[in-house]
Amino acid sequence: MVKPSKEAKQSLQQLFKGGQFAIHRGFTPFVIYLGFKRGADSGMFEPTVLSLLWE
Repeated sequence: MVKPSKEAKQSLQQLFKGGQFAIHRGFTPFVIYLGFKRGADSGMFEPTVLSLLWE
């Protein structure tokens, strides 16, 4: 079995840390984006940025 070098291990750690950061910081904006893209259900008000800030 081939053992990865120290540099390869550090590169993989940075890659996983970057992926974890992207997931943690991007989940909520992604859900909000999907809500705006899909639109409101019938009978509900149409979401706008201002309506979200004021509630």
